[in-house]
Amino acid sequence: MTPAYHPEWLVNFWLATPGLNMVNPHYLLIVLGAAIAIVWYSRRRRKLAEDINGEEDQLFRHLLHRRKVIEGELAGLETRLSAAEITEENFHKLKFEYQSHLAQVNKELKQYT
Repeated sequence: MTPAYHPEWLVNFWLATPGLNMVNPHYLLIVLGAAIAIVWYSRRRRKLAEDINGEEDQLFRHLLHRRKVIEGELAGLETRLSAAEITEENFHKLKFEYQSHLAQVNKELKQYT
């Protein structure tokens, strides 16, 4: 079995530095590795929690935007009917659809309040 290769400058630095020459470098590497793993794991957990909050905020903003669009479409139905772009039958059908969509969006938004 051959001896482990350590660069000469590293061995000289380690043995010539007061304090470091009293510490086993292998144990120090194990402690540093464990510390890095703990820090990485804690940051990862914190980031996942922030992402979950971010997704909920995005969904809330999306629902608000969706409600605004549906309300705009409902308001525009009257003008489309008066401009004879749609028939009265289609007007009532579209109005019912938009109102049902709006009720669904309001129901989903109620979960956040």
